[in-house]
Amino acid sequence: MLKKILLTSVSLIVLVIGGAFLFKDQIIGLITDDMFIAADTDVFDPGLPVGDTFPSIRAVYKDGEISSIDDFVRDKGMIFIANRSADW
Repeated sequence: MLKKILLTSVSLIVLVIGGAFLFKDQIIGLITDDMFIAADTDVFDPGLPVGDTFPSIRAVYKDGEISSIDDFVRDKGMIFIANRSADW
């Protein structure tokens, strides 16, 4: 009895995995359909336009205060991420 249940369960799992593999493109298409938008049309602007000058900052870095990001920008540029805490 237990062998029959185990064999049935394993067979069902193999069939489901095999079916998922055979139809993976269709499954992925169904999941990702309408996932992305063609163009960003909202008015939200999350940051500075490309090429603009970065505004002055005041931060602590390695036990010293900095007010410019010039020392951190290298030949490939820089990504700046600010996280405003609830304590401000």
